[in-house]
Amino acid sequence: MNLFLRINQWNKMIQAKHCDLCEHPKRSLKKGLTCGLTNKKPDFKISCSDIKFSNSFKEYLPELSNQIENVKKRKAFAYLTFILASLLGLIIIVGSYPILEKALKKDHPYSIWKHLEVVLFFYFVGSGIISMGLWSLYKHRKALKKLESEKRELNMVLSNYKLDIESLNSKKTPPQQRV
Repeated sequence: MNLFLRINQWNKMIQAKHCDLCEHPKRSLKKGLTCGLTNKKPDFKISCSDIKFSNSFKEYLPELSNQIENVKKRKAFAYLTFILASLLGLIIIVGSYPILEKALKKDHPYSIWKHLEVVLFFYFVGSGIISMGLWSLYKHRKALKKLESEKRELNMVLSNYKLDIESLNSKKTPPQQRV
């Protein structure tokens, strides 16, 4: 694949991100993405002069910010879960050492295997608890990374219009009165 084709595909992906924020995109299997105003494929280089941010996009911005804040609020819980699960798992693993020591002092081979089975059971339980703590931390970090990546992408597109998510969030429109 030559460089020109790659750049052209990348440019179309960036244009699609602009169109995703607008009220006017049209999508069809036959034509693909087209502008609802011009009925042509997007052909702008940096920003679209006719963009009008959709209401769904405007409603999504505070939701995205709230999701990021909620994940950040759960940070302490995720780290605490990780630390407590790791400590508990290590206590179980280290606590099974006297059983192993006792088994190795026995002369009867059957009792050695019986004690080793118990020790292995505790090792697996301890390792499982540590894994649960790691999984909790992993899920938290993955969720935060995903949301912040999405925010960066949106800010990157909005920067072409000299805007950012925070400035759009601060321009909250008054609620409409019901008739």
